[in-house]
Amino acid sequence: MRTVKPERRAGVIGACALALFVHAGSIKTHPLLAWIGTGFEPFPGIDLTILLGLIVAVAIMADVVRTRSLPAALWIVAATAVIIAPGVVGASTSYGIDKIQSFYTITLLALLAATILLRDQRQREAFLRTLAGLGIAVTILVTVAPATTSELSTVVTLPGTNTISTSQMILAGAIVIIMNAIMKKRRPMARTLLALLGVLMVLTAFSTGSRGPVLSVLVSIVLALLLAPAFKRRRGRSIFAVAALGAVAFFVATRSGGEGLARVLSLFSGEQDTSTMARSFFWETSWAYSLQMPTGGGWGFFGTLPEVFISVAEGGQLYPHNIVLEITLEAGWPSGILFILLVLASAIRLILRARDGVTLTFFVLLTFTVINAMVSGDINDNRLMWTLLMIAWVIPKPTPQDETALPEIPATTTKRPLARA
Repeated sequence: MRTVKPERRAGVIGACALALFVHAGSIKTHPLLAWIGTGFEPFPGIDLTILLGLIVAVAIMADVVRTRSLPAALWIVAATAVIIAPGVVGASTSYGIDKIQSFYTITLLALLAATILLRDQRQREAFLRTLAGLGIAVTILVTVAPATTSELSTVVTLPGTNTISTSQMILAGAIVIIMNAIMKKRRPMARTLLALLGVLMVLTAFSTGSRGPVLSVLVSIVLALLLAPAFKRRRGRSIFAVAALGAVAFFVATRSGGEGLARVLSLFSGEQDTSTMARSFFWETSWAYSLQMPTGGGWGFFGTLPEVFISVAEGGQLYPHNIVLEITLEAGWPSGILFILLVLASAIRLILRARDGVTLTFFVLLTFTVINAMVSGDINDNRLMWTLLMIAWVIPKPTPQDETALPEIPATTTKRPLARA
């Protein structure tokens, strides 16, 4: 009798490697990981980004062999590559050329991996757990052995990277943990401990003084509470729980004080410092030039503008600090409009499928990273955002069983009566 050979379970190594790969540029220079790049006898060093990229590439091939199929969402990857392409023509600076090379190698590999390595729910859960683990690790390192932005500053950061990347990694992990505490069926004590861990991570993010990620996490969670179908039957209670967590975090933060918190609070009080004024000037300049150049000036064009050329540092790596303005100015209006449509379509797909904790967490992370991309980083710095945009197209529509919200966790369990002999 002929039997059907069961399909092998989806592996999670590739999903875990992908979660680290999108943050490789921020963590590879940390002293604990620097030895990977320098190597030791008799093993030569290898860049962590390349190492993780090789693991991801092998995992992609293994998953294609396992499933004997390619995802339909590959057309989204191809469409994204097309959106970026118009800016290639006018690229003339070394930074612009480097931006192109990085996008069509490292970033595009992350996009491709998202559509292949995260097709299975088990893989998506592993991806989120890795983000949470990375966030916890960064929180511990920033607490135990932080670096400071200058000798006279108390603002802390992860050694080897900047405050923005540090805050983003911590808060991405905090989002996963807080959403898990809210959505997953577990006992009250475990739920409380997870929530407290999330609050501690948010407080650590405050100490970096990076305002964009803090604002992003607030907006993303509020949008999820208001829009997600999973909260249909307990929206009020969930909003109250998140507001209580936020109040606790704010109370503790105001008691601890510090320069980092003062910078974060200045955002809500409307104060402007050198950083916010510079961003406003960059945005105004980008918008003015984009109106005059509908086809774009080519990747790296922003750093050549006379108004900002004097601000160019670090080898000419200057960008508008707003991904929509960056794409519109350097790749043209058609690319900017298509990017906005991609973001909207991906967000709508995720929120319509957000009937379980995993998908809802992806929606919150997508909102978080998109808002971050509107205030900091260039197209390659926001690699997690691009990855999440692709994930939206591999999550299937919810089944009829998923149409109802997740059940509440019972406070106590009822014991079964003993069976009679």
